[in-house]
Parts: sequence; structure tokens; C-alpha cells
Amino acid sequence: MSHPLTIAASCGGIARAFAVALVFVAGLAGSNIKASAVEMSPAAKAVVDYDKAFTTPTKKYRIAYLTECVDNPYCLARLEGLKAAAKKYGFDFKIFDANFSPATQAKVVENAVTEGFEGYLFGPAAAQPGCGLYNRLLKPTGKPVVSIDIAMCGDPDYTPGLAATLTMQGPYHFDNMLDNAFASCKGNCEVAAVGGFVGSDLFTYWENAIKKAAAKYPNVKVVVDEPANFDPRIALKKIQDALLAHPHINIVISSWDDMSRGVEQAVVAAGKVPGKDVSIFSGGATKVGVEKVKSGKWASTMALPALPGSLLRRRRADDGAGWQADQCLHRRGTASGDRQFHRYWFHQQGQRRQVQAGILSAMNTHACG
Repeated sequence: MSHPLTIAASCGGIARAFAVALVFVAGLAGSNIKASAVEMSPAAKAVVDYDKAFTTPTKKYRIAYLTECVDNPYCLARLEGLKAAAKKYGFDFKIFDANFSPATQAKVVENAVTEGFEGYLFGPAAAQPGCGLYNRLLKPTGKPVVSIDIAMCGDPDYTPGLAATLTMQGPYHFDNMLDNAFASCKGNCEVAAVGGFVGSDLFTYWENAIKKAAAKYPNVKVVVDEPANFDPRIALKKIQDALLAHPHINIVISSWDDMSRGVEQAVVAAGKVPGKDVSIFSGGATKVGVEKVKSGKWASTMALPALPGSLLRRRRADDGAGWQADQCLHRRGTASGDRQFHRYWFHQQGQRRQVQAGILSAMNTHACG
């Protein structure tokens, strides 16, 4: 799976500010980031040096925030990161919300380009339609465009022409998460699943991962598989109905910690004990999620690189040009020794240098060292 923080070497001032602000937008503002001395690529160094030497420009730049969402905890946390970046770097931004709809996003992107901005922060609602909007509308403006969340245009990470990109969970992330959940089954198990928005790329990644895990573990039967739109209230209702129809469900998988709160309520309402009668596997490694694992109510919550509330730490140079990655799974209150290695790429003068970045959970006490 690719989780790239990619920065174009040709960044100008506003593009560099954009790239540095990306860390805030990802929700890392205020995190306890511990860095050791590493050799960075020129592209990365340009951004870091810009941040160190930054002075508020006399001109206040206007940025269009072309987001896929604003109304769930993940999107709200990212919005708070953008607000922090705007305050630090002295720019204004305007929100253009697609509400996970590619059709809506096409309209709002066209409106934003017509209005005119100095830069665009673009969270594609879906990869291929997003690629079309980038090439047809955003790229021709000649202004810096930063993409966030999912890759587009069939690229595994960076799309040429972007000022920077930061992608998060993708197919490999969900494959690994669900393999872990299904592998936990001893004997025969029944699974209920709740995911995000139907039609979104994230939901497709999630559904494909469920199919892969089900094929790999024939002793595990998926009896319910429903969208819950990242909403704990919907997840509560879906799992309540699932447990009524299939009282022998003993594993529930949820792609986001906030939905998993609803899952836990449904398990309790059914007279079952979370962590004993039903194992809950979640995604996000938010502070709430980690506390639930520590308490034994959830089996695991898996960190999403660069997600709001997660902790990014640079640990050592890898071949003189990188970050080492280790991602923690939190199981039953302890940081697992399992490591899942993911790649970060910096785009430099047409070349890709592979680097690795360390992904730790939101809890400093759970550093996976």
C-alpha cells in the first residue's frame, strides 16, 4: 500500500507553503513528532527550509478547499488542521464540499475555478472522476494544486503536475486490516461488516478486501455487509438488525472508529459482551479507539497513516534518504509487535526515491519500539 507524502521539486513559494500546510491539514498539528537526523531529498528539504524561514507574506493568498466531506469526525478534524495552517501561514480558504458525490464535486470545482484562487487543495470524491477534474479544470489554471486522501489518474501515489500529494488508506491497508480480523477466528465464525459510502473508492477498497479475506479464510462467513456512511448512528442500526437476523455473529468489522462506537452499542443492546461474545475490529487508531482496545472491548484498531490524531515519527535514515515505517496494531491493550511496512515517495526531478516513514498510534505510551 502506498501512503506518499510527495512534494514536487519545482515548488514555488505558495506551493511550498501549501506543502508544509499539508501536515496540518492531515491533522498532525500539535502532535508530538520526534525526529532523528536524516538526510532528506532536495524536494523535501525545500519544504522544511521554507517552513523554518517562513515569514507571513504581505499578500494574503486565497485557497479553494475542494473537499470530499466536512461533516464526519475525520473530515472535521482535517478541517481543524486546515484552520491551524491558515492561521500559521496567513492565508484564507473557502470550502467547496462535494459530500462524497463526484457529480457534486464536478460542479463545485467548476465554480471554484470560475471564482479564481491562488491555489487548490483537492480531495477527490473518487479517483477517476477526480483525475478528469484535475486535468480538465484545475491543472490549466497554472496554480498550485495539492491532492489529499486518495491517489488518482491510475497513479499509485503522486500524479505529475501536482505541487504535492498526501494519500492515506488504500487497498493494501484494508487488505491487511481484514486479514488480521479473519485470521483471529478459531473454528467457524460469522462476520458482520459496516463500511463507508457506497460508490466511493474507499468503499470499493473495503469491499474488495472483505472478498479477499473471505476467500482466504473459508471458516469465516460474512453474513451481513452494509454501508454505514461513517456514521455511528447508522452503524448502530445496521448491527442491531444484523444481530437480530444472525444471533451467532461473533466478529464485527468496521472501517472507522466512530462507526465502531455504534457497533459496540448494538452489541451491548443485544445482551452480548464486546470483547468476549463479539470481537470488534476497527480502523483509525483514534484516541477513543485505542482506549477501547486497552479496555478489552475492541479487538483492534488499525492506524491510518497521517490520519487526524495519529503520530508520525521519523526514526532513521534508510539508504541515506528516508524514513523507516512501522505501523502498530493495538490488540487487547498492547502494541503489537507486528509491523506493516508502507512506502512514502518524494517526487524529485522525474525520479522517485523510495523512503519509509514510521507510523505510530495516537497514544504516545504505545510507541511500537
